Amino acid sequence: MTAGPMHAAQDRREFVVRPDGTVVGDDGRAGALAAALPYTGRLARRAGELLEVGELRALEALGTHRLVVGVTWTPAGEGTYRAVLAPAEPRTLPSFMVVGGADTAATVAHCVGRVLAVEGVHWGGIVTAGSRVVATAGDGAATSLLPEVGNRMLAILRSLEDLDVAGFVRLRFEQASVVGASLGRHALVACTGDADDDGLLTTIDEVRAILADRDLATVPTQDDPTAHPVDEGADEVAPAAPAPPPLVGARFAGAGVREARRSRRRSGRDSLSPNPTGTPRTSWRG
Repeated sequence: MTAGPMHAAQDRREFVVRPDGTVVGDDGRAGALAAALPYTGRLARRAGELLEVGELRALEALGTHRLVVGVTWTPAGEGTYRAVLAPAEPRTLPSFMVVGGADTAATVAHCVGRVLAVEGVHWGGIVTAGSRVVATAGDGAATSLLPEVGNRMLAILRSLEDLDVAGFVRLRFEQASVVGASLGRHALVACTGDADDDGLLTTIDEVRAILADRDLATVPTQDDPTAHPVDEGADEVAPAAPAPPPLVGARFAGAGVREARRSRRRSGRDSLSPNPTGTPRTSWRG
């Protein structure tokens, strides 16, 4: 019966990343996780500045492992990260089947509404990999910042998921917390106060299960229902081929559109002027 706890204790890692980048302790990822923390910390701090919710105090991530990081800042804005990494307790993930031909955009809006219904959640939304907001609920002034905040949350999630650490992230600021959860290549982002962590995590698990087989890239950008779906995995459209250079050289002389010839006025020895009698005569100058 003690094999599980003993094994978990052996897998527990504690380490510190100092402002100069030096690492004390073992992150269990050959230094890759320790190297990622200053990057994620800067992204998180910028998100807090955009939302005006104070300094970043802690970062928590949950996946196959649970990562808890306390953050303190120097006057120059450099962070010290004190981290604990341990195996996460197994969770039973829900499974859902949406009966009928529910529209994906309506399903997305319903899911965001479910998150907002959790006590303590101020606002939430879904941001695609292309930084498009496809659904929001709650404080409109704050959700207007979702493209920028969501883009940073996507980068944080990807950075930690590459190390098999997170599919769920909570950034704890002085005045609020910002939560992010991966939806494939996209992300759910929400701002919370004193929300019930277990209730919020359960609801997010349900949302992820509902949207698991949905292509969120096909959902139009919010407030633009007439917009055509965007294929965010497609390559960029190649620019049109430039026009061929003009033909030059004696061989092509006169090629193209010819201008109308203008008559020249003759003068000098070649000019003829009538005399008073009407009989033409040659006019000599000089």
